[in-house]
Amino acid sequence: MNIFNRRPKTITLDDQKSVLMGRRNPVTGHATLMTETDADSHRRFIAEYVAALKPDGMIEIQLAQRLAQDTWRINRIHAIEENIFAAGHSEPFADIESAHPEIHAAMVQALAFKNDPRVFAHLALYEQRITKNFHLNMNLLMKFQARRGPAQTKEIARAAA
Repeated sequence: MNIFNRRPKTITLDDQKSVLMGRRNPVTGHATLMTETDADSHRRFIAEYVAALKPDGMIEIQLAQRLAQDTWRINRIHAIEENIFAAGHSEPFADIESAHPEIHAAMVQALAFKNDPRVFAHLALYEQRITKNFHLNMNLLMKFQARRGPAQTKEIARAAA
């Protein structure tokens, strides 16, 4: 089955019933609200990302959490940008006329951008700042991990295998 050939479902405001779930971060203790689906995806993503970094000790765990969270945020920025373009396919740009569906899609994207370029500038700035933090935290984590003694490094590698 080709998922790209399916027609999108039209969702009205009456259909939307977002239920937010509260949860507490096990490392920081901070409370956050997300939909159940987002919360599950977020939890899995963060856990797998942190595990892949193999942190040892509270400082490394905190840095790994920050790296995972920053990566999640960067991915979310990309999703928001795509969703802004997709929203252009509804009012006010849905009714523009073109000779081909691909031309229509391209024009809608251009009009969505032209309608409020500041939103895209803010998203780009937001991504740039998160990316800068990501690189700083990655360098710190790598320095901490490099300080581990050879015996500790072998022990962690053995435990991970």
